[in-house]
Amino acid sequence: MRQPLIDRRSLLTTAGVLAGASTFGVSPIAAAADGGIETTEGETEPRYDLDEAESQYVEIEMTFENRDGEEVTETPSLYGEIIHPVDSAGQRITDVPVILTYSPYNDLYQALNGGESPAKDGIAEFFVPRGYARAQFDLIGTRNSGGYYDYGGIRERLSGKKLVDALGQKEWSNGRIGMIGGSYDGTTQLAAAIEAPEHLEAIVPQVAIDRWYDYRFHGACPWDTYGTPTLFDFGFGLIPPAAVDYPDELLDSLTTRVEPSNRLEHEIRSYEYDPTYDEFWIERDYRRRAENVDCAVMMEAGWEDRNVKRWGTTRFYEALSDDHDKRLVVGDWDHSAGQYPDIEALYHAWFDHWLVDDVETDVMNLPPVDVQSASSPRTQFDEWPPAARDELAFGFVDHDAEQGELELLGTGVSSFEDGSPPIGEDEMFDERSSGEDHLMFESRPLEDELRIAGHVSADLLVASEDDTWFTAVVYERGADGNARIFARGFWNSRFRSGIDDERETPTDRTYRVPIECWDIDWTVAEGSRLGLVVASDNDDWVRHDSSNEGTNQVVLEESSLRFDGIAEGLEAATFPTAALSRDTDASAYTAGQTARATVTADSTTEPTLVRDRVPDGWAVVGGDAHSVREIEGATYVEFDEPLESGESRRYYAEVAEDTGTYEYGPLEYSAAGELWAAASDTTESAVVVGLDTS
Repeated sequence: MRQPLIDRRSLLTTAGVLAGASTFGVSPIAAAADGGIETTEGETEPRYDLDEAESQYVEIEMTFENRDGEEVTETPSLYGEIIHPVDSAGQRITDVPVILTYSPYNDLYQALNGGESPAKDGIAEFFVPRGYARAQFDLIGTRNSGGYYDYGGIRERLSGKKLVDALGQKEWSNGRIGMIGGSYDGTTQLAAAIEAPEHLEAIVPQVAIDRWYDYRFHGACPWDTYGTPTLFDFGFGLIPPAAVDYPDELLDSLTTRVEPSNRLEHEIRSYEYDPTYDEFWIERDYRRRAENVDCAVMMEAGWEDRNVKRWGTTRFYEALSDDHDKRLVVGDWDHSAGQYPDIEALYHAWFDHWLVDDVETDVMNLPPVDVQSASSPRTQFDEWPPAARDELAFGFVDHDAEQGELELLGTGVSSFEDGSPPIGEDEMFDERSSGEDHLMFESRPLEDELRIAGHVSADLLVASEDDTWFTAVVYERGADGNARIFARGFWNSRFRSGIDDERETPTDRTYRVPIECWDIDWTVAEGSRLGLVVASDNDDWVRHDSSNEGTNQVVLEESSLRFDGIAEGLEAATFPTAALSRDTDASAYTAGQTARATVTADSTTEPTLVRDRVPDGWAVVGGDAHSVREIEGATYVEFDEPLESGESRRYYAEVAEDTGTYEYGPLEYSAAGELWAAASDTTESAVVVGLDTS
């Protein structure tokens, strides 16, 4: 007999391996935290039994505008199973809160659960006896739910909102809905929350995607993973429905699954080599809509998560306003729920506080940030990044220069090749030196420990012979000589101005590469060295583009490694936190015309020195107090006095004579005028029409 085109068992087996979801439920409450860590627990006590899982469909109506500007209305039916609390006589308890998971994984959960309902998990076993209902629903377009699988798009956002509000209006509900789950089950919480459902009170997104672009790319470099979206488009999205007693709805779920154009778009957009952040990805960017979230949020991530990178959690947390009801938990684990010994007691306190009538716990009195890594002890902060940190900077010096305490010494060269085969991290650390395909920099042994807590970036001034990618690998070199990597970042030279702005890589001049690395909490021990490797490829993490080739040069004196750090006794160079903008008097000029540019410090934490890179071939001819510097053939106008928030400076430049497109920026800022950093989104084009246009 021929095997069916879609084999349910093999798909589930593959899905279980690739999903990486180790967040299926909670285990029994563990011992409370120690070591001075503040903790709490819930108030509700077990007093009910679990009813049998009740299956049902919830029909929703969604109206939205597609990317062609057309209004679309869809009415899919979403399938789910609910476990209610019952008293000793078997009577269902009403007026109860709901803990919901909206998931594409329910086939897998049921298989792992011995055929039992996916709703009958550790969460149900703990919370239902305490007076909660447990709901597990199939994501739109998966398993038994109708509609199109949408790869994080508008249908997932709106269907999550509609489902939450439908459950909140059930006659047995108290109107308060909470959500919990990890991986995709955490992602659907953020998708629903940005649509502000009326009945959503509190969520616990664990190892969740907050920006789908970041799940497939980093700095416009594609991750070296192929599991998604293929896994979801052709795995979960096409697995035949499970057998349930709803023949009409099952038929509907089958017929509405087949939407080839959507699936094709998911595949094409997710495997590009030069991926532009455009409307497709904006639709799937929850972080940019964080201000819409109206519920309490407890974000969880693991520093060691290779699947969903941890800055999907830390950056969404930062995007929520300072006065939002929020918590951040990040620890020394991988793609899983929180592993602190008191984590389930915190879940209990969290949901009791937000979902149960007339119950208050101390959970919102705890320090909101709770972090720990392989090298840093568990610590609670009032904010993230911690208020106690400074933005520190280590400059680069060549191997034959005298090294200062706050400098990273190169080991032989300042250029590297973009070659094939691509280099991996083992090759980077084969020897303690630079090679033809990478550069290595290390500090002196630190006299005191340095805790890096927050953002990390390598800000490089470079020159390239071709399109290329940049890899930054940040590490600690212990006194034993071994290196421990703790942060990585990647950047595509065609997107040096931002992931939404693809430009040709300049091969006749230097340009800035601001490599953002993942956020981190890491303590570099006393006596260890802080290190950085710069290369083009990193074969362990990103897919290699074999068409790129050539030499890349790093201008050492204009480059630095920057991070948020808490140091004892280390007087490191500090940076302000600054947002800059430029206003020009035109976008097109004639040869010889004088252009005017006004530079503004939109916000800065302290008075900040500012400079602008003038378009190549233009000459600065006046303006507010300034000086002009030539660096590697580029012209910079530097303002003599620092700017405070809201202050502006103006300069004038005579445009070049040749017809062409020229480039301002990026704007750069500095605390003391020695090390400079690029301000994001400050590169812009200007067109010049020359005198001779024949």
